[in-house]
Amino acid sequence: MTQSTRSPSTAGAPVPGSRPLLAPLVDYPDHDVVRRTAAARARDVDTAAVSPWETLRELGARGLLDLGLTGSLAPQAAVVFDLATECTATAFSLWAHRSTVEYLAATGTQIPPDVRSGAVPGCSAMAPAFKDAAGIGGIPVTLGEGPSGPVLDGTVPWASNLHPEGVVVLPAVREDGSRAVLRTRVSAPGVTVRPLENLMALNATASGVLVLESVPVDLAEDLLSEDVPAFLAAVRGPFLLLQTAFCLGLSAAALTAAHEALQGVAEVFRAELEEATTEYRRLRADLLRLADTPRETGPRELFSLRLDAALLTGRATRIEGKLVGGRGYAMSSPTARRAREAAFLPVQSPTEGHLRWVLQNLA
Repeated sequence: MTQSTRSPSTAGAPVPGSRPLLAPLVDYPDHDVVRRTAAARARDVDTAAVSPWETLRELGARGLLDLGLTGSLAPQAAVVFDLATECTATAFSLWAHRSTVEYLAATGTQIPPDVRSGAVPGCSAMAPAFKDAAGIGGIPVTLGEGPSGPVLDGTVPWASNLHPEGVVVLPAVREDGSRAVLRTRVSAPGVTVRPLENLMALNATASGVLVLESVPVDLAEDLLSEDVPAFLAAVRGPFLLLQTAFCLGLSAAALTAAHEALQGVAEVFRAELEEATTEYRRLRADLLRLADTPRETGPRELFSLRLDAALLTGRATRIEGKLVGGRGYAMSSPTARRAREAAFLPVQSPTEGHLRWVLQNLA
């Protein structure tokens, strides 16, 4: 293995101008606590020795999991961004939880205090609805009539935060073809979780296949919306912008590490790194602009920003790998972890193919 040539007198010294990439999206009092807490557990979360929820429940006690339900989403995006600079698995878990909180708020459903605080994790199982709306997939869960009332049946191939106490929001289709959005619990009778294991990264995110067999639902309590297009339009902004925030947090960490390794032979990559850094700053500014009015932005800008942020993250981690060299190839290194985390983005819903399909059809 080869490593970048480093002068003994400057090895590890930050390059001027690189650390500001990690500056919070917006200032908030708990910024240092968020970063420090995530960093302290990053390695253990990566190995699934601890759950991201050890950190998230601490942040929930500080009121950091339900920001921006009205007005600007920037403070919540800032928390997700900061987490991702240290531990994308924790940022991802917050995104899934905060999306669930958004679903409840968007439908006028009272949000239980234990959900707002993270004592009860939220699980977003809404990917099939977004695929269905794009015409690239169906809704694999049905809402039918059982012997004692309405029941859910079907399988959601991927969901996260599937902790036993968690609340799940998911779409279902009735026999007449109409769609609905409903709420259930991971612990509800008839719910089974098949854990997804041996992933490249994010093994601690309680991800799995969600199987529903005659799961009873109380429509008076758990039917959130029967106007799925309007529901998706209402939640699309926060859903995609918080995903963009953790993409950019991961990018910022990778680009910072790359800047700090820009010495000796690594100078041949300077132009490539500076181009990626310029793109990062553009996307960061766009995220903050759109986060100011997250529920008023049209789909083209949202999907385009989310796609560009994911593409940059892959690019940033590849650049980091080239500049850091052989020491970044160790599985336990932050460089390797970031590369593994970034590899998830093309397949996370909305996948890269989904995003490109939507943008092509919006043209």
